Amino acid sequence: MSSSSVLRPEILVVGNRCYRINPSSLPSLEPVDNQQHQVYREEEETDYYVDNLDDDEPSCKPQQKRSTIEPEEKSQIVREEESIEDDDDTIDYLDKENMFVYEMDVAPAFYGVLIGKNAENKQKLEQDTNTKIIFPRRDETGTVKIRSRTKANVQSARTRIELIIDRNRQMQPFTHFLSIPICQSSSSLSKNFKQKYEEFKKNVLEQCSNERGITNELFQQVNKLHLTIATFVLLSKSEINFIKDTLQECTKTLLKQFMPTDKERFIVQLKGLEFMNDDPSFVDVLYAKVQLINQTNTTRLQNFLDRLNEELLNTGLMKQKFERIKLHVTLMNSLLRKDDTGILEAQKTARGRVKNQERESFDAKNILRLFGQYDFGQIELNELHLSIMHEPDRQTGYYGCETKILLKPII
Repeated sequence: MSSSSVLRPEILVVGNRCYRINPSSLPSLEPVDNQQHQVYREEEETDYYVDNLDDDEPSCKPQQKRSTIEPEEKSQIVREEESIEDDDDTIDYLDKENMFVYEMDVAPAFYGVLIGKNAENKQKLEQDTNTKIIFPRRDETGTVKIRSRTKANVQSARTRIELIIDRNRQMQPFTHFLSIPICQSSSSLSKNFKQKYEEFKKNVLEQCSNERGITNELFQQVNKLHLTIATFVLLSKSEINFIKDTLQECTKTLLKQFMPTDKERFIVQLKGLEFMNDDPSFVDVLYAKVQLINQTNTTRLQNFLDRLNEELLNTGLMKQKFERIKLHVTLMNSLLRKDDTGILEAQKTARGRVKNQERESFDAKNILRLFGQYDFGQIELNELHLSIMHEPDRQTGYYGCETKILLKPII
């Protein structure tokens, strides 16, 4: 290990606790199960956000992805706190048994990696922390119980479990995403946008169909057009409910701040085209830019979503590595060749890891030349959805919805 890595170790925060990574041992961080997941693959993860450096209140903290490493290089997380939390009232003490007990709400999808083959991971955790860890039986539901004679041992085991879950969550495909639908409203602005989008699609196919890779399958279905705000890995009903409750609480607070009167609305102009890579002849995703109507209105929207994004990061259930959301609406995507619903099953390696879907780029030079400043009109953003990635809503043509929140002033 270099001196720089010692002086600047990787830091990970879970809840309000900080950890650093030191050389030692930790149970193998393999994906949590072998079940084939379905994945929302309309855009790459980096399509959603831009780094603050590049600028393109209710809380918790995001996890960081770390690849599996060889046994001699495996790491153990060491607490950075100055002392044990003696005042931790979440850990119960059983007088009759002279035992400290903590119950963890763990998604069953993580049981496999925590227990390990022949219970090897579980046994190592118990030995390292001098605890007894009890999982629900296969036919039961409930919490994971940690038992020990000392509170410090229970806290240590809890920390190790949290971090293993944290790392493994990052290896899983997205299950939900936070979105703002564009075409689910019956307003005149929404109808006008639909018409403009269909005209754009028709003109591109008529004038650019001879370009490499330009086909009808590239275009997103009009009823699925949206802004993506965040993506999540939610593997249990309790995790879904926690995000729903957090959304309700955060948006209520933020809307009071960013929509203080009945006059405010989130109205944006969708004008112009952009793509993610450097070469317009090899494009995978083409999207409409969200442009200014006036500085105040768009700044309010950006600040509202950035603040919401920050709060959701703190839950530990969100997958995001940048701090500022890039507002955009994906129009064309090479992944849609494989599945016109925009929902593709993840391919996995023999070890269970998700591979990127194979995609064939398209030549967008002429599209950008002819339609680079195409005006799709204004649109009012009036709903925020916690959308389900693998369950389309057949009635609306949009994605399935766990909960929706109206983006309107709270008076």
